[in-house]
Amino acid sequence: RMSRHAQLRDHDVNPCIVETDASNKCMDDSNYNKDKCTAYFLKYRNCRKFWVIAISWIKISS
Repeated sequence: RMSRHAQLRDHDVNPCIVETDASNKCMDDSNYNKDKCTAYFLKYRNCRKFWVIAISWIKISS
């Protein structure tokens, strides 16, 4: 069994790794000022929404 950290780095488990990394980098670069990273958070949220819908469609059709 993979650790939680390993699972979050696995593209099959977390298809939004790029968006996750971009959000984390923005937070690091902006000294954890969330207001400066809103666009990155929105991209991450949209990615997660997309994959939740896509996976539910895959489950329904199989």
